[in-house]
Amino acid sequence: MEPMPLVSIIIVSYNYEQFLRDAIDSALNQTYKKIEVIVVDDGSTDSSPTIINSYGDQIIKVLKKNGGEASAVNAGVAASSGDIICLLDSDDLYFPERITKVVEFFNSSSEVGWVFTESAAVTTVDFQSSGAEAIFSDIRCKNVEKTFRKIDFRENIKRAELPNFTPSSSNLCFSRSLLEQLFPLPEIKGFTGMALTDLYVTSIAVGLATGYKTEQKLGIYRVHMKHKSLTLARRRRIYAEIYMTAGYWMKINFPAFKKLSKKLITKGYGAYLNSRHLKLDSADADCETMMSKYLMTLPFLEQIEARLMIFYYSIQLRSLYS
Repeated sequence: MEPMPLVSIIIVSYNYEQFLRDAIDSALNQTYKKIEVIVVDDGSTDSSPTIINSYGDQIIKVLKKNGGEASAVNAGVAASSGDIICLLDSDDLYFPERITKVVEFFNSSSEVGWVFTESAAVTTVDFQSSGAEAIFSDIRCKNVEKTFRKIDFRENIKRAELPNFTPSSSNLCFSRSLLEQLFPLPEIKGFTGMALTDLYVTSIAVGLATGYKTEQKLGIYRVHMKHKSLTLARRRRIYAEIYMTAGYWMKINFPAFKKLSKKLITKGYGAYLNSRHLKLDSADADCETMMSKYLMTLPFLEQIEARLMIFYYSIQLRSLYS
Protein backbone atom coordinates (compact mmCIF):
# COMPACT_ATOMS: atom_id res chain seq x y z
CA MET A 1 0.00 0.00 0.00
CA GLU A 2 1.21 3.53 -0.79
CA PRO A 3 2.50 5.66 2.14
CA MET A 4 -0.37 8.10 1.44
CA PRO A 5 -3.22 5.83 0.31
CA LEU A 6 -6.56 7.24 -0.81
CA VAL A 7 -9.19 6.62 1.88
CA SER A 8 -12.87 6.34 1.00
CA ILE A 9 -15.37 7.25 3.73
CA ILE A 10 -18.82 5.84 2.99
CA ILE A 11 -21.83 7.36 4.73
CA VAL A 12 -25.17 5.60 4.31
CA SER A 13 -28.20 7.77 5.05
CA TYR A 14 -31.89 7.04 5.43
CA ASN A 15 -34.21 9.68 6.92
CA TYR A 16 -31.62 11.11 9.33
CA GLU A 17 -31.84 14.74 8.24
CA GLN A 18 -31.27 15.97 11.81
CA PHE A 19 -27.88 14.23 12.06
CA LEU A 20 -26.59 13.96 8.51
CA ARG A 21 -24.77 17.28 8.20
CA ASP A 22 -22.74 16.61 11.37
CA ALA A 23 -21.64 13.24 9.97
CA ILE A 24 -20.63 14.64 6.58
CA ASP A 25 -18.76 17.58 8.13
CA SER A 26 -16.83 15.25 10.45
CA ALA A 27 -15.74 13.17 7.45
CA LEU A 28 -14.68 16.20 5.42
CA ASN A 29 -12.77 17.77 8.31
CA GLN A 30 -10.14 15.05 8.64
CA THR A 31 -6.52 15.99 9.31
CA TYR A 32 -5.61 13.35 6.71
CA LYS A 33 -6.48 15.04 3.42
CA LYS A 34 -6.22 12.29 0.80
CA ILE A 35 -9.84 11.23 1.21
CA GLU A 36 -13.06 10.95 -0.72
CA VAL A 37 -16.42 11.13 1.03
CA ILE A 38 -19.22 9.11 -0.54
CA VAL A 39 -22.74 9.73 0.73
CA VAL A 40 -25.40 7.20 -0.24
CA ASP A 41 -29.02 8.17 0.29
CA ASP A 42 -31.19 5.05 0.45
CA GLY A 43 -34.45 6.61 -0.71
CA SER A 44 -34.99 9.08 2.14
CA THR A 45 -38.36 10.84 2.27
CA ASP A 46 -37.11 13.75 4.41
CA SER A 47 -34.75 16.58 3.44
CA SER A 48 -31.65 14.34 3.36
CA PRO A 49 -31.24 14.51 -0.47
CA THR A 50 -31.34 18.33 -0.31
CA ILE A 51 -28.67 18.34 2.41
CA ILE A 52 -26.50 15.97 0.38
CA ASN A 53 -26.83 18.05 -2.80
CA SER A 54 -25.84 21.20 -0.90
CA TYR A 55 -22.26 19.89 -0.62
CA GLY A 56 -21.71 20.03 -4.37
CA ASP A 57 -18.37 18.60 -5.49
CA GLN A 58 -17.05 18.19 -1.95
CA ILE A 59 -18.60 14.73 -1.83
CA ILE A 60 -19.55 11.90 -4.17
CA LYS A 61 -23.34 11.60 -4.15
CA VAL A 62 -25.29 8.39 -4.69
CA LEU A 63 -29.08 8.87 -4.57
CA LYS A 64 -30.99 5.59 -4.94
CA LYS A 65 -34.29 3.90 -4.28
CA ASN A 66 -34.74 2.32 -0.87
CA GLY A 67 -33.20 -1.13 -0.77
CA GLY A 68 -31.86 -1.55 2.76
CA GLU A 69 -28.43 -1.05 4.27
CA ALA A 70 -26.65 -3.86 2.40
CA SER A 71 -27.84 -2.41 -0.91
CA ALA A 72 -26.70 1.08 0.10
CA VAL A 73 -23.26 -0.08 1.27
CA ASN A 74 -22.86 -2.00 -2.01
CA ALA A 75 -23.60 1.22 -3.90
CA GLY A 76 -21.08 3.13 -1.80
CA VAL A 77 -18.31 0.58 -2.28
CA ALA A 78 -19.01 0.47 -6.03
CA ALA A 79 -18.65 4.27 -6.20
CA SER A 80 -15.41 4.31 -4.19
CA SER A 81 -11.82 4.41 -5.43
CA GLY A 82 -9.86 4.24 -2.17
CA ASP A 83 -7.22 1.73 -1.11
CA ILE A 84 -8.84 1.87 2.36
CA ILE A 85 -12.60 1.99 2.87
CA CYS A 86 -14.16 3.23 6.12
CA LEU A 87 -17.83 3.23 7.10
CA LEU A 88 -19.67 5.99 8.97
CA ASP A 89 -23.31 5.86 10.05
CA SER A 90 -25.20 9.05 9.26
CA ASP A 91 -26.00 9.69 12.94
CA ASP A 92 -22.38 9.28 14.12
CA LEU A 93 -19.21 11.40 13.85
CA TYR A 94 -15.48 10.93 13.32
CA PHE A 95 -12.79 12.69 15.34
CA PRO A 96 -10.67 14.86 12.98
CA GLU A 97 -7.60 12.64 13.54
CA ARG A 98 -9.36 9.30 13.02
CA ILE A 99 -8.27 8.58 9.45
CA THR A 100 -4.67 9.62 10.19
CA LYS A 101 -4.48 6.97 12.91
CA VAL A 102 -6.21 4.34 10.77
CA VAL A 103 -3.73 4.86 7.92
CA GLU A 104 -0.83 4.41 10.35
CA PHE A 105 -2.15 0.95 11.24
CA PHE A 106 -2.58 -0.07 7.60
CA ASN A 107 0.90 1.17 6.71
CA SER A 108 2.48 -0.91 9.49
CA SER A 109 2.11 -4.15 7.52
CA SER A 110 1.01 -5.26 4.06
CA GLU A 111 -0.92 -8.10 5.70
CA VAL A 112 -3.40 -5.82 7.48
CA GLY A 113 -6.86 -6.28 6.01
CA TRP A 114 -8.94 -4.44 8.59
CA VAL A 115 -8.69 -1.87 11.39
CA PHE A 116 -11.38 -1.58 14.07
CA THR A 117 -11.59 1.40 16.42
CA GLU A 118 -14.05 2.45 19.13
CA SER A 119 -16.52 5.32 19.61
CA ALA A 120 -17.77 7.16 22.68
CA ALA A 121 -21.51 6.96 23.32
CA VAL A 122 -23.00 10.45 23.62
CA THR A 123 -26.68 11.30 23.96
CA THR A 124 -28.25 13.77 21.57
CA VAL A 125 -29.02 16.06 24.51
CA ASP A 126 -25.38 16.09 25.69
CA PHE A 127 -24.14 16.66 22.16
CA GLN A 128 -26.44 19.64 21.66
CA SER A 129 -25.58 21.18 25.02
CA SER A 130 -21.79 20.71 24.89
CA GLY A 131 -20.94 20.76 21.19
CA ALA A 132 -18.61 18.53 19.20
CA GLU A 133 -15.29 20.20 20.04
CA ALA A 134 -15.83 20.11 23.81
CA ILE A 135 -16.86 16.46 23.65
CA PHE A 136 -13.88 15.57 21.42
CA SER A 137 -11.50 17.27 23.86
CA ASP A 138 -12.96 15.49 26.88
CA ILE A 139 -12.77 12.07 25.23
CA ARG A 140 -9.19 12.64 24.01
CA CYS A 141 -8.09 13.30 27.59
CA LYS A 142 -9.42 9.88 28.60
CA ASN A 143 -7.93 7.95 25.67
CA VAL A 144 -4.88 5.81 26.36
CA GLU A 145 -2.43 6.14 23.47
CA LYS A 146 -1.13 2.58 23.14
CA THR A 147 -4.21 0.44 23.54
CA PHE A 148 -4.08 -1.65 20.39
CA ARG A 149 -3.32 -5.19 19.36
CA LYS A 150 -2.74 -7.10 16.16
CA ILE A 151 -5.20 -9.96 15.80
CA ASP A 152 -5.17 -13.11 13.69
CA PHE A 153 -8.57 -14.73 14.23
CA ARG A 154 -8.74 -16.80 11.04
CA GLU A 155 -8.48 -20.25 12.60
CA ASN A 156 -10.88 -19.23 15.39
CA ILE A 157 -13.56 -18.39 12.81
CA LYS A 158 -13.16 -21.83 11.22
CA ARG A 159 -13.75 -23.32 14.70
CA ALA A 160 -17.01 -21.33 14.97
CA GLU A 161 -15.71 -18.85 17.53
CA LEU A 162 -17.43 -15.48 17.35
CA PRO A 163 -15.06 -12.51 17.73
CA ASN A 164 -15.77 -10.42 20.82
CA PHE A 165 -13.79 -7.43 19.58
CA THR A 166 -15.86 -6.30 16.57
CA PRO A 167 -17.44 -2.86 17.04
CA SER A 168 -20.31 -1.06 15.28
CA SER A 169 -20.33 0.14 11.66
CA SER A 170 -18.75 3.55 12.23
CA ASN A 171 -15.62 1.89 13.65
CA LEU A 172 -14.90 -0.37 10.68
CA CYS A 173 -12.15 0.13 8.08
CA PHE A 174 -11.05 -2.37 5.44
CA SER A 175 -8.44 -2.69 2.71
CA ARG A 176 -9.90 -2.73 -0.79
CA SER A 177 -8.27 -6.11 -1.46
CA LEU A 178 -10.21 -7.60 1.46
CA LEU A 179 -13.52 -6.01 0.49
CA GLU A 180 -13.16 -7.33 -3.04
CA GLN A 181 -13.47 -10.82 -1.52
CA LEU A 182 -16.56 -9.80 0.48
CA PHE A 183 -18.52 -7.58 -1.88
CA PRO A 184 -21.06 -7.21 -3.28
CA LEU A 185 -23.15 -8.20 -0.27
CA PRO A 186 -26.39 -10.14 -0.74
CA GLU A 187 -28.96 -7.33 -0.83
CA ILE A 188 -31.17 -8.62 1.96
CA LYS A 189 -33.31 -5.94 3.55
CA GLY A 190 -35.45 -7.68 6.19
CA PHE A 191 -37.98 -5.80 8.26
CA THR A 192 -35.30 -3.59 9.84
CA GLY A 193 -33.57 -2.71 6.58
CA MET A 194 -30.34 -3.93 8.21
CA ALA A 195 -30.71 -7.72 8.06
CA LEU A 196 -27.28 -8.26 6.51
CA THR A 197 -24.63 -5.84 7.72
CA ASP A 198 -22.09 -5.71 10.55
CA LEU A 199 -22.21 -9.28 11.86
CA TYR A 200 -21.83 -10.83 8.41
CA VAL A 201 -19.14 -8.40 7.24
CA THR A 202 -16.98 -8.40 10.38
CA SER A 203 -17.14 -12.17 10.94
CA ILE A 204 -16.00 -12.90 7.40
CA ALA A 205 -13.41 -10.12 7.40
CA VAL A 206 -11.62 -11.44 10.49
CA GLY A 207 -11.89 -14.93 9.00
CA LEU A 208 -10.08 -13.85 5.84
CA ALA A 209 -7.37 -11.49 7.09
CA THR A 210 -5.40 -10.23 10.07
CA GLY A 211 -5.93 -6.73 11.41
CA TYR A 212 -5.65 -4.26 14.26
CA LYS A 213 -8.11 -3.46 17.02
CA THR A 214 -7.59 -0.31 19.05
CA GLU A 215 -9.56 0.64 22.14
CA GLN A 216 -9.03 4.31 21.38
CA LYS A 217 -12.29 6.19 20.95
CA LEU A 218 -11.95 7.97 17.63
CA GLY A 219 -15.59 8.82 17.02
CA ILE A 220 -18.96 9.55 18.58
CA TYR A 221 -21.80 7.05 18.66
CA ARG A 222 -24.91 9.14 19.03
CA VAL A 223 -27.53 7.67 21.39
CA HIS A 224 -31.07 8.79 20.58
CA MET A 225 -34.67 7.66 20.95
CA LYS A 226 -34.60 5.21 18.06
CA HIS A 227 -32.18 3.07 20.10
CA LYS A 228 -34.51 2.94 23.12
CA SER A 229 -38.00 2.38 21.71
CA LEU A 230 -38.04 -1.37 21.03
CA THR A 231 -40.08 -3.98 22.89
CA LEU A 232 -38.38 -7.14 24.20
CA ALA A 233 -40.06 -9.32 21.56
CA ARG A 234 -38.98 -6.96 18.80
CA ARG A 235 -35.37 -6.85 20.03
CA ARG A 236 -35.26 -10.65 20.04
CA ARG A 237 -36.79 -10.71 16.56
CA ILE A 238 -34.16 -8.28 15.26
CA TYR A 239 -31.41 -10.43 16.83
CA ALA A 240 -32.93 -13.49 15.15
CA GLU A 241 -33.07 -11.88 11.73
CA ILE A 242 -29.49 -10.59 11.87
CA TYR A 243 -27.99 -13.86 13.12
CA MET A 244 -29.98 -16.09 10.79
CA THR A 245 -29.35 -13.97 7.72
CA ALA A 246 -25.61 -13.82 8.44
CA GLY A 247 -25.44 -17.58 8.96
CA TYR A 248 -27.58 -18.43 5.95
CA TRP A 249 -25.57 -16.37 3.48
CA MET A 250 -22.25 -17.27 5.06
CA LYS A 251 -22.92 -20.94 4.28
CA ILE A 252 -23.72 -20.07 0.67
CA ASN A 253 -20.86 -17.66 -0.02
CA PHE A 254 -18.14 -18.86 2.37
CA PRO A 255 -18.51 -22.63 2.87
CA ALA A 256 -15.15 -22.78 4.67
CA PHE A 257 -16.95 -21.11 7.59
CA LYS A 258 -19.78 -23.66 7.71
CA LYS A 259 -19.36 -24.35 11.44
CA LEU A 260 -19.83 -20.70 12.27
CA SER A 261 -22.74 -20.41 9.86
CA LYS A 262 -24.48 -23.28 11.68
CA LYS A 263 -23.89 -21.61 15.03
CA LEU A 264 -25.30 -18.29 13.80
CA ILE A 265 -28.38 -19.66 12.12
CA THR A 266 -29.33 -22.00 14.98
CA LYS A 267 -28.68 -19.32 17.59
CA GLY A 268 -30.78 -16.92 15.55
CA TYR A 269 -33.64 -19.37 15.30
CA GLY A 270 -33.47 -19.91 19.05
CA ALA A 271 -33.93 -16.15 19.46
CA TYR A 272 -36.80 -16.23 16.97
CA LEU A 273 -38.59 -18.86 19.08
CA ASN A 274 -38.10 -16.62 22.11
CA SER A 275 -39.65 -13.68 20.25
CA ARG A 276 -42.91 -15.67 20.29
CA HIS A 277 -42.63 -16.07 16.51
CA LEU A 278 -43.20 -12.35 16.07
CA LYS A 279 -44.36 -11.90 12.50
CA LEU A 280 -42.99 -8.82 10.76
CA ASP A 281 -42.67 -7.80 7.13
CA SER A 282 -39.43 -9.48 6.04
CA ALA A 283 -40.10 -11.47 2.90
CA ASP A 284 -36.40 -11.74 1.99
CA ALA A 285 -35.30 -12.65 5.54
CA ASP A 286 -38.13 -14.80 6.88
CA CYS A 287 -36.77 -16.89 9.75
CA GLU A 288 -38.91 -19.97 9.14
CA THR A 289 -38.16 -19.99 5.41
CA MET A 290 -34.42 -19.63 5.96
CA MET A 291 -34.39 -22.42 8.53
CA SER A 292 -36.37 -24.74 6.28
CA LYS A 293 -34.04 -24.13 3.33
CA TYR A 294 -30.96 -24.46 5.52
CA LEU A 295 -32.01 -27.80 6.99
CA MET A 296 -32.67 -29.16 3.50
CA THR A 297 -28.98 -28.66 2.65
CA LEU A 298 -27.79 -30.80 5.58
CA PRO A 299 -27.33 -34.57 5.83
CA PHE A 300 -29.75 -36.27 8.22
CA LEU A 301 -27.39 -36.46 11.20
CA GLU A 302 -26.41 -32.81 10.82
CA GLN A 303 -30.10 -31.88 10.75
CA ILE A 304 -30.50 -33.58 14.12
CA GLU A 305 -27.44 -31.74 15.43
CA ALA A 306 -28.85 -28.42 14.19
CA ARG A 307 -32.20 -29.05 15.88
CA LEU A 308 -30.45 -29.87 19.15
CA MET A 309 -28.46 -26.64 18.86
CA ILE A 310 -31.69 -24.70 18.33
CA PHE A 311 -33.16 -26.24 21.47
CA TYR A 312 -30.01 -25.40 23.44
CA TYR A 313 -29.90 -21.79 22.24
CA SER A 314 -33.63 -21.24 22.75
CA ILE A 315 -33.16 -22.19 26.42
CA GLN A 316 -29.96 -20.16 26.77
CA LEU A 317 -31.38 -17.07 25.11
CA ARG A 318 -34.54 -16.78 27.17
CA SER A 319 -32.80 -14.14 29.26
CA LEU A 320 -31.56 -12.23 26.21
CA TYR A 321 -32.16 -8.48 26.55
CA SER A 322 -34.37 -9.08 29.61
